[in-house]
Amino acid sequence: MAKGGLKVRIPNPHRGDISPHLLAEILRQAGISRSGWLKVND
Repeated sequence: MAKGGLKVRIPNPHRGDISPHLLAEILRQAGISRSGWLKVND
């Protein structure tokens, strides 16, 4: 995931989708709001 100059690596040894809970936690730790994330991906 990337936002501006910030890149966040998401370890995913199973190579499948990550859970919504894990994504929410990663966004929280990165300081990215849910609405900000959704806006970037439109």
